[in-house]
Amino acid sequence: MRTILAIAETGSLTRAAELLHVVQPALSRQLRQLEEELGTPLFERNRLGMVLTVPGRRFVDQVRVSLQGLYQAKADIGAAAANLMGSVSIGMLPGLATRLAGPLVLSLRRQYPELKVRIATGFTDFLQDSLEHGKLDICLMGDYLQSELLHTSPVFREPLYVVGLPSSGLSPATPVDLADVAKMPLVVPEAESLRNVIDRACTIIGVDLNLVAESDNTAVLLELVERGVGFTILPVMPIIAMLTAKRLVGAPIITPPLRRTIIVCSPVINRNPHTVKALHAELVDLLKPIVLGFADAGVEWLAQDA
Repeated sequence: MRTILAIAETGSLTRAAELLHVVQPALSRQLRQLEEELGTPLFERNRLGMVLTVPGRRFVDQVRVSLQGLYQAKADIGAAAANLMGSVSIGMLPGLATRLAGPLVLSLRRQYPELKVRIATGFTDFLQDSLEHGKLDICLMGDYLQSELLHTSPVFREPLYVVGLPSSGLSPATPVDLADVAKMPLVVPEAESLRNVIDRACTIIGVDLNLVAESDNTAVLLELVERGVGFTILPVMPIIAMLTAKRLVGAPIITPPLRRTIIVCSPVINRNPHTVKALHAELVDLLKPIVLGFADAGVEWLAQDA
């Protein structure tokens, strides 16, 4: 079932083989045997890759339901175990890792001393690619490209601020229209998920950003702002310490309002659902008091209580 779902979602035998960590000839043989057993082709092979036939689409719909039931059954059985063992890889955005990685590892070590934890940091495009290729088990990331290979659930949403020198007069109490922000000299983030939020909003209102410089490093962007190169646009949580210290000032962006949603994400094809379920709960539990502490800055908690 995992084989068929992987081929259907990737549209490629090669990509599906990489995802499942098997050699392509073995994958082709499994598919051929299943099609012979069912008496009908599940895929058409054309220049676009592996495309589901009508019977194939019906079969894959049932496979998704069956796999979900299987994973839940495994999770229920595994929940009886008192301990988690083995290794797990957790991905986070850099700004979140600064606040969360330490408490998370300490909590997991205390509860599950035989579990080995690996923390990876990066932007959403890197994290999503790592999840889909089986390099990560779970992650916290921003807006992502829709993928049926992943389970996702929202955790919190935070406003984006325009940030500048204290002399600029920006204030959290006085939101700024995006059209006015676009006219400012801007040093902007290259992180794909964050940049997509900004660019989509600019497209909606029909403006172009006055770009001066770009960087994929938040510290670099803030240094450029402090040196007077221009303003930047960033989520409020990673910059709140600098705003509180008055090193820089900022204001939320409106018309339209710019917000980033953080989600917790794990692969549909998951070989250890019990561990991932426990990690999901742990991440949410650790994040909730942190996020609620930023409510005055406009950060909203979205996760459903267990």
